[in-house]
Amino acid sequence: MIVILDAGHGGMIDGEYQTAGKRSPIWDDGSQYFEGVGNREIVSKLTEQLTEKGIEVFNANPTEKDMKLSERVSIINKEIKSNPDKEFIGVSVHSNGFHDQRANGWSVHISGGCSIDSLIMADLSSNQMKVEFPDHVLRGVKTNNFYILKKTICPFVLTENFFMTNEKECKEILMTKEGQDKIVKLHLDFICEFLDK
Repeated sequence: MIVILDAGHGGMIDGEYQTAGKRSPIWDDGSQYFEGVGNREIVSKLTEQLTEKGIEVFNANPTEKDMKLSERVSIINKEIKSNPDKEFIGVSVHSNGFHDQRANGWSVHISGGCSIDSLIMADLSSNQMKVEFPDHVLRGVKTNNFYILKKTICPFVLTENFFMTNEKECKEILMTKEGQDKIVKLHLDFICEFLDK
């Protein structure tokens, strides 16, 4: 089994964020969260911990560039087709944003008509969210035909790890080592639980 990890959006190149939008407001203390950068930090830590457990990982976007979704999906599907003797699952890591800064919580997304394995992963990830973040809102499993969910040819889920536009969630979870490590552990545990089944 190979785990495909996709860090949503772009990162930083020469100090310039590669994705329009996809960032928190500038908070009163001058700090700001860039989603694509945070997604990469989470995926990097998750890759390291999965690898330590002997689980093979394929990074769908190892550079800082903001690749088009069609390009990411093409890379993913090409990798799957070139390894017919392997099984694959995929996880795309994101954080949420909304114009109303009171919006909060964690959610996981699947496509309509997805495989049973995608449903199982979504349920397992929701369960692990409540273990790691018992005092935070679980928005649950959402059905959305996001391109990466709809077009990839293996079971795939997309996690929205809290709201970068909510100051409390952004500054206390997404922008802290402790909060980010809990997000990593959430993913690590649900992936390992899925693979153990």
